[in-house]
Amino acid sequence: MNQSAFDPIPWKVADELCLAIRKEAEENWNTAAARWCWNCQQSTGGDMNKRGFMRLPGNRGCTLINARYASTQLES
Repeated sequence: MNQSAFDPIPWKVADELCLAIRKEAEENWNTAAARWCWNCQQSTGGDMNKRGFMRLPGNRGCTLINARYASTQLES
């Protein structure tokens, strides 16, 4: 197992993952992941620095970002 899957996620990487997840959510709002993403967007009031992954120490990410980051790290 790649230990880096559990390290803090660099902000730029988390931001890119968030953007990709949001784009996927916009294509299909009928998934649980999309509703999670939509709720995060609504709760920020438009301030992208308040997104879920910014609220946790080390930018560990929201559940969606954590899962996506871990899967990319485990593949490498």
